[in-house]
Amino acid sequence: MAKGRKRHTATAFVTGGSGGVGKSFTARALAQALGSHGYVTLLVDGNPGQQSQRAFLGVDWSRGIEDVGISGAMASVLRPREVKAAFGFLPGPMAPQDPDLLDRYGDALVRLEGSCDFIIVDSDRLDGTQWDDPDTFAGGLIRPLVEKAGARLVFRVGQSGSQLDDGMAALSAVGMPERTIVAAQCAGGRKPRPDRQWRDMLDGLAAYAGTDVWTGESARIVDTGLRGFEPGSEPDWLVRTAVWLGADRSRFRKERKGGLWGRRTR
Repeated sequence: MAKGRKRHTATAFVTGGSGGVGKSFTARALAQALGSHGYVTLLVDGNPGQQSQRAFLGVDWSRGIEDVGISGAMASVLRPREVKAAFGFLPGPMAPQDPDLLDRYGDALVRLEGSCDFIIVDSDRLDGTQWDDPDTFAGGLIRPLVEKAGARLVFRVGQSGSQLDDGMAALSAVGMPERTIVAAQCAGGRKPRPDRQWRDMLDGLAAYAGTDVWTGESARIVDTGLRGFEPGSEPDWLVRTAVWLGADRSRFRKERKGGLWGRRTR
């Protein structure tokens, strides 16, 4: 990349209509997949209360999004070697009750624009009430960045019960099918809904990436602390999501390893 030239940055918020549908796993696996195939990618912990990415990656509380205002955006990012991943990581707040939290996140995302290829934000659940409330993370940060700045939503939906009902209701409230893609979840041992059924259900609400069927490999990745799938072995739903966000599909047809930061990637 020519000196001084900025990258085009694609920002995606990973969210859903209820808990327990694999939002954090998806955000981390997506960031790992993009980073493993040559894209400079950042994972942002956008769930201020839970901060499950901070816990999973073993980042202590001496680092936080507050550092952006002191040291600058990229200087506050933990490098891949620090989190043993193919992506850089920006932790959530050291003070989760900070009244200026939305401004801190917004400032960080704006400052990071042009410094990387992809920003993947692991976000909490959302519903119609939050989407319409500018004082919430969903309504005050995600919504304006999706509507006005071109960010996208990677949405997780369960295939039955409240996880399906809440997800469909949230998708309807958001009402931005051109900026939303759904990765459905199917618990291990259950028969997934046919893709055609999902496409019919999501018509006019979102694009469909495919169904994440939770398997022994999925459990092994989480239980052993792996950041994502081995390069070249990513499931179809994850590859389709990455391509929908702007990645080159051909990169996922072969294994790539290491040395991803500091070289031209896009």
